[in-house]
Amino acid sequence: MSDPFPVVKADAVPWLTVGQMVEADRLAIEEFGIGLLQMMEHAGSALAELTDTLAPPGPITVLAGGGNNGGGGLCAARHLVNRGRRVEVVLSHEFLGLAAQHHLETLQEMGVVPQREPAPHGVVVDAMVGYGLAGPLRGTPRELAEALGDNFVVALDYPSGHGVEGGVRADATLTLALPKEGLRDVAPLYLADLGLPEALWRRLGLEVGPVFSRGRIVRLEG
Repeated sequence: MSDPFPVVKADAVPWLTVGQMVEADRLAIEEFGIGLLQMMEHAGSALAELTDTLAPPGPITVLAGGGNNGGGGLCAARHLVNRGRRVEVVLSHEFLGLAAQHHLETLQEMGVVPQREPAPHGVVVDAMVGYGLAGPLRGTPRELAEALGDNFVVALDYPSGHGVEGGVRADATLTLALPKEGLRDVAPLYLADLGLPEALWRRLGLEVGPVFSRGRIVRLEG
């Protein structure tokens, strides 16, 4: 199937360091009044759209961590169910933050309860850990990454453990707001609109044009 998402040249947008992304999150919440759950909803719905569009038919397993990355994956699970996909959820962390717990409780009300292990075949959404991870995956996330086999994998924001031994190798990655420096060797790489205003980027000294003028998901090329 051909890729239906519009293309944006990679050098046409700024690439963020981890520090810049952390500051962008802070500005969004504290200065611009854009809440975490609001951004997570944008991320989750876009992830569901990308996964449903690119992935082959069949069941989808969402591997969700306990932080914001996991919350986005759990939100995507709800949207995928609404699109008619059969979805299972596997938690890679025992303890969930408030945002991830919020989305998990919604799923449980829908009848989607966490499973202990992913389905042996099908599509996998990697939402275990994001760009804040230092060092290789350990424990359950490492075990889940090693068990992916040849499943079609879509990663949210940053493939878990990318760049180190045992990390997830994704067939498609959807990063958020602006691309991260650590993803320059990742392809195909997609970018999703979180609704962050240009005024926020100017606070960071960045000039960001109308990246999403042709759609809320674009593919970075080059």
